[in-house]
Amino acid sequence: MAHVILCYLSVMTLYEFNALDDEQRAAVAMQGNFIEVRFEKELRVALYSHPNFFAEVFYDHTTNKIVRCRAFISLKPLAAYIHLN
Repeated sequence: MAHVILCYLSVMTLYEFNALDDEQRAAVAMQGNFIEVRFEKELRVALYSHPNFFAEVFYDHTTNKIVRCRAFISLKPLAAYIHLN
C-alpha cells in the first residue's frame, strides 16, 4: 500500500489526499518538503509542502502520537507560521 501512495505523491490532488485514511494521510504528508513547525497548545504542528497542496501533521509529544492531519490549498492558514519580530 505504501508503494502505491508514494507513486502518486508527486501528482496527488487535495481530493485524493483527503480520501486516504488517517494513517495514510500522515505518511503522505510527511513525504512532502518540511517547511516549519509551530506549537498549538500541547501539540507540535509540522507544515509540509506538496506540488498541489500544503499538509499539516499534528503531533502530541506527550503521547508520542500523531493526532490528526489536514491539507489545504489556501494561503491563509500559512499565516500561523509567520513570525514577526
